[in-house]
Amino acid sequence: MLMTRYARFIRWLNLVLLVVNLAAFATILFIIFFDGDETEQARDIRSLRFLREQLDLTDEQYHEVVQLSDRTFRRYNYTLDLLCDANISLLEELASQEPDEVQLDRMTRRIGTMHTNLKNLTVEYFQHVRSVCSEEQITLLASLFKEIMQLEKQCEQCNRVECPRQERLNQIGMPGVSVSGHLN
Repeated sequence: MLMTRYARFIRWLNLVLLVVNLAAFATILFIIFFDGDETEQARDIRSLRFLREQLDLTDEQYHEVVQLSDRTFRRYNYTLDLLCDANISLLEELASQEPDEVQLDRMTRRIGTMHTNLKNLTVEYFQHVRSVCSEEQITLLASLFKEIMQLEKQCEQCNRVECPRQERLNQIGMPGVSVSGHLN
């Protein structure tokens, strides 16, 4: 009788372990095939490939862009991390019983500096990519950056009905118009 109990226990234990293993296997398959979150590196590689395809970069041009991209993306992500922390600190101070005006001013200045750093990194990256491009590629690059920066959305939110900046924005990336917006 002791042996049958032991055998029954072993059988149930095997069944439970089988179910646990199948669940783990299914979870791993789900993560591999259906997980929508890409790694940061995968997004960067995909965006670089997108840039390569859109600009029709040569292998040499692409290699130069990849070299700078790695350093720039690391600096950009570091600044975004600092910005996130600063925004949370600002919100904590705003939500406190008695927000310190001096502290709020210091925090907003710090956040402004970080936004400036992000724009400077964008400019640096654009200038570097531009330096390896032909004239035709520069025109395409300007159009791509205009889309990436979503400037049209900013114009949609602007309170001006007939804004002269809209025409300048429309000229960016047009053939025959330099990146500065002047006719060639």
